Amino acid sequence: MKSLAIDSRNSTSASISLLLKRLFLKLRCLAFGHKVSNALPAEQIATKKCPCGAPILGEDSRATRVSHTLSCFFFGHDYIKMGERDGHSEYVCEVCGHPLLVDTSRSPYANKHAFHKRVRFLCIVKGHQLHTVVDRNGLTEYACNCGHSFLRPENGRTNFRHPLTCVYKGHYISFIVRREGYDEFRCCNCGHPFYFIAPE
Repeated sequence: MKSLAIDSRNSTSASISLLLKRLFLKLRCLAFGHKVSNALPAEQIATKKCPCGAPILGEDSRATRVSHTLSCFFFGHDYIKMGERDGHSEYVCEVCGHPLLVDTSRSPYANKHAFHKRVRFLCIVKGHQLHTVVDRNGLTEYACNCGHSFLRPENGRTNFRHPLTCVYKGHYISFIVRREGYDEFRCCNCGHPFYFIAPE
């Protein structure tokens, strides 16, 4: 009898603990956006669910609000090469999905498969100095010399600064296309692309 009472208390305690954990995750996502990472377990990537339980990264027009990955922002990105296109070498952060698109003829990273790179804070303060890469998916793709890229509806931009809504609320991203083993998403506000491992 005593054993059954202890088991019941342990079961209740575990249920409450799980409920509180889910509540905390939901509140965190509500406040900051969903946590998305290329470092998540394969089964979580395959189900396209946030740790809070919400469906995310759908291949329709619905946007997913994603939080900033502060470890990448403050300590730098770990990039791996995704490919070459339009005279540029393309890389993706193994954690947060941030792309790096650099002019192959001028890039110190052109011959590297993997490397670590810190965020260039001067571009955040002064704005990104842009050059046009290519028109694709009905948008113009731009890249800064720091490697930050944007997909924007307008042509001829030479400078861009992140809107405050993205700084404070995170990015609202929607699906564009699948390529090179990644699903490409784009922020609806600033045009910042992200690459997340495509489920098999």
